[in-house]
Amino acid sequence: MSSSASMPLSAAEQERGRALARMKWLATGLFLLMAFVFGLTFIPEHPPRWLPFLRAFCEAAMVGALADWFAVTALFRHPLGIPIPHTAIVPNNKDQIGTSLAGFVERNFLTPQVLAPKLEDVNFADKLGRWMDDAAHARRLSKDAAALLVWLLGSVDNDAVRQFLEKNLRSGASKIQITPLLSKLFTLLTSQNRHQELMDSAVAIAKRQLYEHQFAIRGRVDERSPWWIPGFVDEEIYRKIVLELARLLDRIGDDPHHAARQSFNQATEDLIYSMAHDPEVIARGEALKHEITSHPAVQKYLTDAWDDIKDYVSVQSRDPDSTLRNRLQQAIRRFGRALQEDGQMQQQINGWVCAGLLYLVNNYRESMASIISDTVKSWDTALTTRRVELQVGRDLQFIRINGTLVGGLVGLLIYSLVQAF
Repeated sequence: MSSSASMPLSAAEQERGRALARMKWLATGLFLLMAFVFGLTFIPEHPPRWLPFLRAFCEAAMVGALADWFAVTALFRHPLGIPIPHTAIVPNNKDQIGTSLAGFVERNFLTPQVLAPKLEDVNFADKLGRWMDDAAHARRLSKDAAALLVWLLGSVDNDAVRQFLEKNLRSGASKIQITPLLSKLFTLLTSQNRHQELMDSAVAIAKRQLYEHQFAIRGRVDERSPWWIPGFVDEEIYRKIVLELARLLDRIGDDPHHAARQSFNQATEDLIYSMAHDPEVIARGEALKHEITSHPAVQKYLTDAWDDIKDYVSVQSRDPDSTLRNRLQQAIRRFGRALQEDGQMQQQINGWVCAGLLYLVNNYRESMASIISDTVKSWDTALTTRRVELQVGRDLQFIRINGTLVGGLVGLLIYSLVQAF
């Protein structure tokens, strides 16, 4: 059988067996001593006055020893192999003992009245928090969590995931009008004239480009100028263009109320308004959105992204020093510390745990107790009997020893009373 009662005896049980054997020899030896002394009391032809008292003690002691040997032996087997009724109690009643034990546990342990005070004294959340905050535990838990994540990703059908992503991308995008959303985003971005920072950047870039390409501009002026215009005229034209552009850019950059900035403000406001309210702009946005979400490149990106995620998690989960494992460890320890420090959270979690356990006990205690009876029924009878005897047999041998001595004393008392009267 696969049950624990069918497994070979452990080293501790073997040691108990040797101790039991020693106690059996001690109890039996005491009985043999009484029998030997009893026999000796018949040898003297002229026995002393005390000898009958010794004989009575030994005689009663042998009776007590035999009676208690029978009682102890009858618990585990038939005495002398004779199938006397009501002997071999443990093997003949193994299943009933298991049922009685299950009922005893159910009535006296698996009750809300017994468990509730015990559970309320336990701070489950704090214990869990301390356990999670331990570096070794967090490391092991992160390893298990990463392995579980890899298993979950590996057990998912890849084609189903890709179809799910594609379907939900299109259906999700179809439910959202992109241009009104962009209008709200741009409104947020342009609040407090933040969009003028773009103008500042554009001016700075234009000035830099003007400086870096001034010789190219000079060359273009020469190319466009007729052959009959002198070179110094071309030079003056070039200088006018570059200088005026530079001055314009400086004025735009220095003057926050420049006309170019006002025009940029107005164009931005018109764009934001048209994206939110112009049907034509909204329609063009929806068409562009549909074109993007339906493009094969986007679908391929989703497929590749799913494969990349799986590969990334798989590689990261195997490396103890990976970013994923380190992040999981940090998150586990942070959660553990939060549990230890947050008394309100502890009360909530402890309440949930207690309520859950009491609910399970109140509704399934019969099933829980049946584990005991069903397990005992599945045990091998002979080996179960042997294991029970190893647990209590040594103490039972003291019953034999006490029975021998107490029986002798009772016999001596009775004999003395008879002689006295």
